[in-house]
Amino acid sequence: MALLKDTEREQLRQLVKACLLEISKLKIELKKSQNESTVSTETESIRIKAVQEEFNNHLIKKDEEIAQLHAVINEKEDKITELEKIKVNFEAIISRPKKDLTSFQSQIYLLLPYEEDTTENLYLKLKTIGFSELSNENFEHALRNLERKGYFISTPEGEKILWKKIDK
Repeated sequence: MALLKDTEREQLRQLVKACLLEISKLKIELKKSQNESTVSTETESIRIKAVQEEFNNHLIKKDEEIAQLHAVINEKEDKITELEKIKVNFEAIISRPKKDLTSFQSQIYLLLPYEEDTTENLYLKLKTIGFSELSNENFEHALRNLERKGYFISTPEGEKILWKKIDK
């Protein structure tokens, strides 16, 4: 019986040895897998960072494009506003004169704003619109005629005269 027990012990020892050998092989494989996993994770994080950087660069380019488009839109809106002013002035110039005014007087009446202003400022507004040949004396004479016909009122203020357009 003692002989049997030694054989069992020997088998058990060989079995333990085989298990220990298998465990050490598994440990080696586990370490390899962990190293590969770490390398894979690092590679994946590098890829993720590269994709994020590319995405951020793309966003920056798109933001620049949007800013350029906003600038173009603002420029176009300014041009549209300017063209609308020109359209209003053009329509005032080509419109039929009011029944008791000459064509020239009617144009002056329609082109000048309703805000109260000095003779000099009103004259400059007409000059910028395109009345380059209009003299200051002729303009003042036209304003006086418009006042006499009830289209403007004048208010002396010191040495200057303020003119206000009346809605008719």
